[in-house]
Amino acid sequence: MAFSCVTRDLISVLSLLLLSFTPSSSSFSPRDKVTIGVLAQLCAKPPIYDHFCAGWLAPDPETFNLDISGLVDLVLQKTQLFAYKNLAMMKGLMRTTNDPRLKAPYTTCVTGYESAIKAIEGAQTFATSKSYKLASQAASKSFDSISSCEPNLKGQQNVPAYVPQRNLMYGRMCTVDSVFSSVLSS
Repeated sequence: MAFSCVTRDLISVLSLLLLSFTPSSSSFSPRDKVTIGVLAQLCAKPPIYDHFCAGWLAPDPETFNLDISGLVDLVLQKTQLFAYKNLAMMKGLMRTTNDPRLKAPYTTCVTGYESAIKAIEGAQTFATSKSYKLASQAASKSFDSISSCEPNLKGQQNVPAYVPQRNLMYGRMCTVDSVFSSVLSS
């Protein structure tokens, strides 16, 4: 428990530190080095939830060893991994639930995450080929793929509290992916 409090406090401090830097430019190149200031600028782009973005990326030591193109690859990779974890979670819930009313919503979520993974893998392919506009669109499509998951679970009994939180996190990751990619397409 103490570890999670320390981690949460560290992420909060890093987020505040990141967000305290004043953006110096609104135009980015794929080869621009990722610094605290650049990350703060990117995380401040609407509709990104900036505290999530900073807290997600600043603690990762790889973040500041990359250029922006590499950062796009990193966030897409992290999002893909999280999607696979959420898919496994949903399949497990679908398989083990004793509540027959949850079978259909969990099945919808499984189908959504399968489509989301295909879309995020498409975004990775587009980013690798420097087609950032298409990468942004594919990341948005990935988010849209899970859009029916949460409404189908809302109001249901016996849904673990972590499920909506993980769906929300995935949506925020896709938003970061889409915005970071679109920054390089302009």
